[in-house]
Amino acid sequence: MTKSAMGVMAVGFAFLGGCATSGPVEQRGSMIMAPDSVRAFAAGPAVVHAFSMDDGGRVFVVPATTGTDADCVGAAARATSATAVAADRRNVVTVAPGQVACVASNRRGHYELLWHARPAGAPSGIMIAQARR
Repeated sequence: MTKSAMGVMAVGFAFLGGCATSGPVEQRGSMIMAPDSVRAFAAGPAVVHAFSMDDGGRVFVVPATTGTDADCVGAAARATSATAVAADRRNVVTVAPGQVACVASNRRGHYELLWHARPAGAPSGIMIAQARR
């Protein structure tokens, strides 16, 4: 291979490497919670979809002080905007900048929550086609 061909390949790989890191980053996670526990699971700004196969969880949003479960534990009892996680349904939570999304379990057994978050204002990846008349 000639030096010019290797140079073109190096520039091409550098260009492609730069493209791969752009765009909003989605976050995904799952957690299995002990009975009667509270945990933080996503930070804002984000739109979060939470899923569970079981009843017994509540999702709420609190100001992020430490960014850990401690933010949620103190606020769980006084969270007035807590929403019950509907079993086997997509539950949508909007988390503003400076806030953290929390989940509280009030089951006798373990509770599992699956979630994914995308940055607020980011495209959802769903394309809608329009037909001209």
